[in-house]
Amino acid sequence: MFKLRIAFVLALLIVMTALMPSSHAQTWPDRPVRIIVPWAAGGITDVLARLIAQKLANKFGQPFIVENKPGASGNIGAGYVAASAPDGYTLLLTNPGAFATNQFLYRQLMYKPGEFVAICLLADFPNALLVNKEQPFRSAEDVIAYAKEHPYELNGGSSGSGSVGHLSIEMFKMLTDTKITNVFYRGAAASRVDLSAGRIQLVIDNIPSYLSEIDAGAVRMIAVGTKERLPNYPDVPTLHEAGVSDYHSTVWYALAAPKDTPGQIVDMLNKAVNDALKQDEVKKMLAIQSGIAMGGTPADADRLFQDETKRWGAVITAAGITPVD
Repeated sequence: MFKLRIAFVLALLIVMTALMPSSHAQTWPDRPVRIIVPWAAGGITDVLARLIAQKLANKFGQPFIVENKPGASGNIGAGYVAASAPDGYTLLLTNPGAFATNQFLYRQLMYKPGEFVAICLLADFPNALLVNKEQPFRSAEDVIAYAKEHPYELNGGSSGSGSVGHLSIEMFKMLTDTKITNVFYRGAAASRVDLSAGRIQLVIDNIPSYLSEIDAGAVRMIAVGTKERLPNYPDVPTLHEAGVSDYHSTVWYALAAPKDTPGQIVDMLNKAVNDALKQDEVKKMLAIQSGIAMGGTPADADRLFQDETKRWGAVITAAGITPVD
């Protein structure tokens, strides 16, 4: 009888343990949820994060609070989320840095990409080949031809080694067999100033960062890094059209959570994000910024993470970029 009682208690404990995540998911969220943005406040990242947070708050009836935890190219914020409880109350808004490139650029990370579960892709913001207005280049073919005939004479700016702008130029050099001198700045603002002033000749960087310069005519967009032309700029060809058929460079954003976050919570968030991306306010914001809504399943996000890791890992290796401590 005693053994039967012990067996019954053990079985009851197993059942209760199995039901705990489900029970937690059924009551989630019953308090505010934090979305950690691992970069400084400002720019398209904050606009996107706060708009999505507002839509999620409206959906679930609890505040979704955006917190900026910048430092080390997103490593500090990502590490903070990875170490958080997997209960659905601490989420990460990430880009290619945290999940695709930082693992090749830093010898030690505060986290591993495998310590997260994907929730949903948010949006994709294309990169473009931009030149100073005084330059004679009217197409990517012009830039490629000049760079081949004049190695290292063109200066390409970026916001630092390993940044999206730097890696986008390295991919361009790798696929076109050209030599362009890298000029590193401490942030994108300084590179925008120097491109407008003609102190550097080109950048390959995120379109939203240069909208004011493009609109003012200080810089000229001559190619985009997507496979198809953009609705906002239908007359600007792609690098594919210029013969750089394997080129693809964008900045995407995604929502993720610590590994072992209950699947029901992940699914609820995924559905809510997909619904938010279809709302007029979100679509309008993305259209203004030349962004492309993504959405899809957590598996779709995982596939993109893996593809981007391979793509940028190959570029970093080819460029001989040495990881830092």
